[in-house]
Amino acid sequence: MSWGLDASAVAGHYYLAGVQEVGSELLLQPDGRFQYFLAYGAYDENASGNWRVAGELIILNTSGGYSAPHFALKQSLSKPEQPLTILVQDQKERGIPGIDVWVDYGGTKPESGYTQEYGWQAPGTQRHPQAIGLGIRMYDLQPQWFKAAGTSHNYYVFTFDPGDLGKARFHHTPLRWDNGALIMERGGRTLRYVKGRGR
Repeated sequence: MSWGLDASAVAGHYYLAGVQEVGSELLLQPDGRFQYFLAYGAYDENASGNWRVAGELIILNTSGGYSAPHFALKQSLSKPEQPLTILVQDQKERGIPGIDVWVDYGGTKPESGYTQEYGWQAPGTQRHPQAIGLGIRMYDLQPQWFKAAGTSHNYYVFTFDPGDLGKARFHHTPLRWDNGALIMERGGRTLRYVKGRGR
């Protein structure tokens, strides 16, 4: 008969194994706290909170609240000498590269691209958008849409508040114990964490 896992034996430092170009660690502290991070290229996420044993599972819960990232339209202008331009700025009015852009001209499929520090510019078109969507696919931040119909403006400036972007959220997230390793299902992938040795 199985009585479940021994929390004192489960506690320790785990490292992601078998995944190329991804670094990730999970620290299960004996006092029931955990720390987690994952890095993949330009993408980073982290979390901290509480863990507990529930039978043959380890359950993670992130502590604290979560402030959702969001975009806001700062201004729009008519600049006939320029193509359609979409600029996203941080709170210090610096252009942010790597923001995914979707532009709906009223057709069946929005045009898409991503910003540079100077923004995103439509390739050789003077059409006016019906709607503009902004998101970050790398962080699974779905597009936030802004209506743009009924205006001749072609120069849009948005601001971005990152909130807690990059803070992973675990809510009663189960990990399986597998012969001394922890198995996490995340982002459609099965991740295996091995105790006690880095790569």
